[in-house]
Amino acid sequence: MDLMGIVNQAIASSDTEANGSLIGTLLGNLNNAPVDNNKIGGIASSLQGVLQDKGRGNPGGLMGTLKTVAATGAVDRLLANEQISAIAQRVGADPAMVRSLTPLIAQFLVKGSNSQGGGLLQKVLSGEVDLGQMAGLIGMANKFL
Repeated sequence: MDLMGIVNQAIASSDTEANGSLIGTLLGNLNNAPVDNNKIGGIASSLQGVLQDKGRGNPGGLMGTLKTVAATGAVDRLLANEQISAIAQRVGADPAMVRSLTPLIAQFLVKGSNSQGGGLLQKVLSGEVDLGQMAGLIGMANKFL
């Protein structure tokens, strides 16, 4: 199954909050965010590493954190200032980009996952879905909107 197929399968699952307009909404939000499209994938890949560290053995707990970040934009619940700076430096982005993109990625994972962290979050934590590639596809699609 290809990457979009995996994502669509997670979104279509009956125990997630996602619906058919999720991708369109996220694309619209990303389009309006002050994020350079060619850096989206790098930020998302770095964020996947943080998620895998935090979610190891406790995807349900991580799910609660992601819900807070998605709903409030409180990125500090997931990333320390040093982590934000390190990600920004690694991908050659402004820390504000990391702060603006993280809640959108959290929203995407929350909507495509159940409250126990199954679905899309589990696929990201296991490495089955590469968040960097996913975000890169979203960034590429953005150019054609």
